[in-house]
Amino acid sequence: MKRIVYDFEIDTARKKRVDALYGKSIFEYRINVNDIRMLQSALIFLSGIIAELPNYNGILILDKTKISGLRLREEWESYARLIQPFILSRLKIVVISKGETIEKYGKLSKEESDAILEITKTISQKQINKKRSKPDAFFEIVRILIIHWFRGNGPTQLNKLCQLSGFSYPTVALSLEKMELQINRHSDRSVELKSFPRDLWFKLLASSDNIRVPQGFWAHRPRDIDYLIKKIIDNTNFEIGFGGIIGARHFMPSIDLLGNPRLDLTVQKWSNSKVENFVKNLDPGLKKVRPGELPQVVIHNLFRQDPLFVKSSNMLIADEVECLLDLHEARLELQASELLEHLKGDANR
Repeated sequence: MKRIVYDFEIDTARKKRVDALYGKSIFEYRINVNDIRMLQSALIFLSGIIAELPNYNGILILDKTKISGLRLREEWESYARLIQPFILSRLKIVVISKGETIEKYGKLSKEESDAILEITKTISQKQINKKRSKPDAFFEIVRILIIHWFRGNGPTQLNKLCQLSGFSYPTVALSLEKMELQINRHSDRSVELKSFPRDLWFKLLASSDNIRVPQGFWAHRPRDIDYLIKKIIDNTNFEIGFGGIIGARHFMPSIDLLGNPRLDLTVQKWSNSKVENFVKNLDPGLKKVRPGELPQVVIHNLFRQDPLFVKSSNMLIADEVECLLDLHEARLELQASELLEHLKGDANR
């Protein structure tokens, strides 16, 4: 296989870079594309490049796209009517889900198909590593403010936000500027949410897969979830917050949830090796999930300075936002909505 070159400057004069170059094939990688404008923008960018490079193909990789297959095909056919045939013949879209190609538009060579999977794996892992080492300050501040609002903590000093998040004062201040309409500022340099920030919450939900980067584990013969819970509680060497269904039941005992189909755990600033050692000790049969496998244990890593866990009788509970995001991630949308309304009701009392 030829060498794949990443982050390649394809047009030196205009400083245009592409995500990857393999022979005469140019690749642009997009993850979690959730609206048509994002798709159109990527297609226009790629078309513009190959229009000036007649011997090159342009391949758009859509990983975990939120756009339906039907809507994607309609958009492809519509775009195909607008561009010149000599560009269309070299333009291709590949849809990736869980590391596998599920849909494609335009004819791909065997080498291009192999390169796509390698490029997807490499770039997605780079993005994961980047997010693990440098979490998004804006969404972290949003999460902290929502947690404080749920708990009725009142205004929070800016220096306290810096301490909780681990971000510098200028970074926190810049994040707050982006949510100016949703916050009240006080003369003592403290801030608080005016009300539950509905728009910010939807943005957080839409970006949560990228922000949180969960690690899922699965076993052919899994241990009973209650056994795993007891084992974690008995092991005092680790500070772990229980999220998901367990956390939801803590905040809302009456929530409509039966059983524990999966165990959501929240940890703080754990390295990959620490996560792997913990999982191995928890149940040696657990392995990282592969495409098509549903996780039985999910680890969520927080990178802020304070995990904001809540103490229960015999365990630590992940914060309210973590628990809500866990339920959404597990596709328990109705229960997540139920818990959210309950938390909002408590906060408004």
